[in-house]
Amino acid sequence: MALRVTNVRRLVATVILVMVCAFAFGNNNLMANGQCEGDISGLISQCSKYVMKAGKQTPPSSECCTVAKKADFPCLCKYLTKDIEKYVSVKKAVYVAQYCGIALQHGSKCGSYTIPPM
Repeated sequence: MALRVTNVRRLVATVILVMVCAFAFGNNNLMANGQCEGDISGLISQCSKYVMKAGKQTPPSSECCTVAKKADFPCLCKYLTKDIEKYVSVKKAVYVAQYCGIALQHGSKCGSYTIPPM
């Protein structure tokens, strides 16, 4: 059973990575022009298990926080699509950001999610 869960997590991480890469290198995407800063692949590899829809909300690792602190969350939030939200819990992503000490503007949108006051 543990092997199956690990395989599912890897599959979800791979799907997210493929989606982000396809999105980032699309012709009409501002992200391809360097509008959003940060290590997207590092963010995915270190933090994906904390933001997947499946599973409970858990505090992220220090490695996840290190990478997350370098990401431009407000910019990334602008590009979160409903397709990505099928796999990623934006509520968990906001939790990770806040846990790691990343200030997010309350009331702003991240995908379809409105960031609540702390």
